[in-house]
Amino acid sequence: MSDQRDNSHRIDLNRLSPDQRTFTVVSYMLMWWSSVIVIQGFMLGQSMLPPNGGLNIGQAMTALVMAACILAFFFASNGHAGNKYGIPFAIHARSSFGFYGSKIAILFRGVPAIFWLGICTWIGGSAINGVTQMIFGFGNVYVYFFILLVIQGVLAALGIKTIKWVENVLAIIIVLIMIYMMVSITQNFSEQLTQNWNAAGSWGMPFITSIVGLVGAVFTSSVNSADLSRYLVKGTRATWVANITGIFVPKIFLVSLGILSGAALGIWDPVTALIQVAPNQLSAILILLFIAIAQVTTNLTMNLLPPALMLMDFFKKLKWPISVCIISVLAIATCPWILFTHEGFFGLINAYSAFLGPVLGVMLADYYFIRKMKLDANQLYEQGCGPLYRFTKGWSIAAILAVAIGGVFGILFNSLSWLVAAPIAFVLYLILYPIFYGKNPRVPDVDEA
Repeated sequence: MSDQRDNSHRIDLNRLSPDQRTFTVVSYMLMWWSSVIVIQGFMLGQSMLPPNGGLNIGQAMTALVMAACILAFFFASNGHAGNKYGIPFAIHARSSFGFYGSKIAILFRGVPAIFWLGICTWIGGSAINGVTQMIFGFGNVYVYFFILLVIQGVLAALGIKTIKWVENVLAIIIVLIMIYMMVSITQNFSEQLTQNWNAAGSWGMPFITSIVGLVGAVFTSSVNSADLSRYLVKGTRATWVANITGIFVPKIFLVSLGILSGAALGIWDPVTALIQVAPNQLSAILILLFIAIAQVTTNLTMNLLPPALMLMDFFKKLKWPISVCIISVLAIATCPWILFTHEGFFGLINAYSAFLGPVLGVMLADYYFIRKMKLDANQLYEQGCGPLYRFTKGWSIAAILAVAIGGVFGILFNSLSWLVAAPIAFVLYLILYPIFYGKNPRVPDVDEA
């Protein structure tokens, strides 16, 4: 009995039974509310409007709604296997990529998360530095960066239940602060908002690339959505309801705030913009704390969890707390204080997302069209994935080729990235799989968690 209780807290790659599920639909929804609300999304909202973008408010809002719908679909559809079988992304990926080929897929997801962990923590440290400068007249962003990194590491190391309650409580605080900021902007900058609403804008390529960028900002987490959906109370309906409400609502809320602040001020730097929309010093402090809190909640689920599980898949004896410590140290080694202001970094972000799109495309094609939503979860834990998963020495040539070709097209059409790469990989995998491995395997649906 005690071992089962411990398992409900511990994070590892083992399957979860229904009685080990930590999240209800509501708590899962709140977890994503606090996770998706990240300052990069705020920046994207600003960047769609002049002087950086070519859309007016109406067009930007339309692009946002379309992007939020796409994201909710990706999260729910790719998280279904995790919820149904209680398996994480690293194990689910073996169905399409093979036992060893799956390492490529989890590297594509895990490595960029380490860089984002550093950048998000640096932004949070900068926000806290702004608070102490405003109140006490001094501060040190490097010190706050390290403090936040330690706090995040401790919270993550304590396990999934701690992450759940931290995310749920802070989600409510974040939403309340955002409502306050939204009201403040609409009341104090109504003239600027009206002028931008009436601007001509564009429904052409700027509109399309805005959708691509809005999806791409959170797209990476849809690839490994099984890592969290396996903790959600089991059920197809629960998976769809929790993901749609958990992804769609905060995405709309956050980017709308960025769009409105961009229209009001035309400032790209989110910290500067948010401070300027604050009517008084107390409000400015509240906003800066919001930025810091939002970075922590995002890091716990989207930037710490994937790479830590990646290490545990590569090094079988590695325990969760140690893996979290290693990832935190690696985040320091990325030097986020340099990356955040380096234009070349964001070009690199577009390049890697070009390959993450094909990974998602292959996984969806495999799960829904090759496996017909039926996995032998026990065999996925076997080296080589067992006889039902017919791969070449643990490598799925069909999946690797589909990702490589799709990724090349994603890079060639860089402004469209995943929008080009994911469908190409999806179709290629469905063509290549029967060529390399024959007819679709008949997997008995008897190993549900």
